[in-house]
Amino acid sequence: MSTSTHDDPLRHPEVQLAHGGQYVAGFVLSLILTALPLWLVVDHMGTRLRLMLVVVASAAALTLVQGYFWLRLDLSPTQRWMTAAFVLFIPLFVMTIGLTAWMFATLYTRTMIPTLMHAPAFGH
Repeated sequence: MSTSTHDDPLRHPEVQLAHGGQYVAGFVLSLILTALPLWLVVDHMGTRLRLMLVVVASAAALTLVQGYFWLRLDLSPTQRWMTAAFVLFIPLFVMTIGLTAWMFATLYTRTMIPTLMHAPAFGH
């Protein structure tokens, strides 16, 4: 009974790319990029706009760190199509979050009838 390279999961290209040090580095950077904005927001360090920019920048950096260190998204031949799929997914994700935020921010004004909001109840 012979075994081929397809039967050994350790010979899979994605498993061959895995290195413990890179996972630890990704974890430490993820902790820093998560704790920093939390600390700034909890201590109210800055204006709302500045805090929002720091949170958005940290989230973008966190996405890149996790994509590179954990998912190994890069331009190598084994990961090129995964990286392309992720890049093409980003606009869909941003539109989904943006449209959901817009929908809930304007929900009240879009669902209430303006003329009835100031009318007396039951004609009294």
